[in-house]
Amino acid sequence: MVSKSRLGGFIDAIIAVIMTIMLLEFELPKTGGVLEFLKDNLVYLIAYLLSFIFVTTSWFNQQYMLGQAEKITRRIYHSCMLWILSLSMLPVLAAWAGRTIDLFNDFGVHSPKAPALFFLLMIYLWGFAYAYMTNCFIVDNPKEKAERIAQMEVYHYLRHPFWKIGMVISFILTFFYPPFVFINTAGEMLFATLRSQNYKRM
Repeated sequence: MVSKSRLGGFIDAIIAVIMTIMLLEFELPKTGGVLEFLKDNLVYLIAYLLSFIFVTTSWFNQQYMLGQAEKITRRIYHSCMLWILSLSMLPVLAAWAGRTIDLFNDFGVHSPKAPALFFLLMIYLWGFAYAYMTNCFIVDNPKEKAERIAQMEVYHYLRHPFWKIGMVISFILTFFYPPFVFINTAGEMLFATLRSQNYKRM
């Protein structure tokens, strides 16, 4: 099976590509005006910053699990690829939402619903993929290592009914007010960032 170092290197490369694609989605103005740049990119800038935090926080926690693992099984490998698949959709969906949600027109009330809902769906799928990946690391590693991984607060949060109920409510609110997807994502990322305390045990 693939080694920890090879898997970690592969994941790092994919994350780097995702971050690069997101950065390239910015539209450069034909003039040197800052206001023109902000007018064309403000909403996508919000989507980009949230996505940046989303990806880097996910990567940080995944690296903690990888560091704790003593072996990489086929199940762990497949779960990591499923997690990467959910992240790889981020650049397209972030750009779609960022380009179609118009905060300058009635604060985005009349923005298209599909981009925001698909962006939220990606976060939902990521949550399931991340929880499944964490569970695979727990099941396929020795008890001491598994217990450390199982203590991750983000893992507990994603398994809690509150998260699932919150996502359903977020879908409903986003359907009626598309920009809510950014509010929801900001809240999720704030929680994940503040509760990613694994560095204390690394």
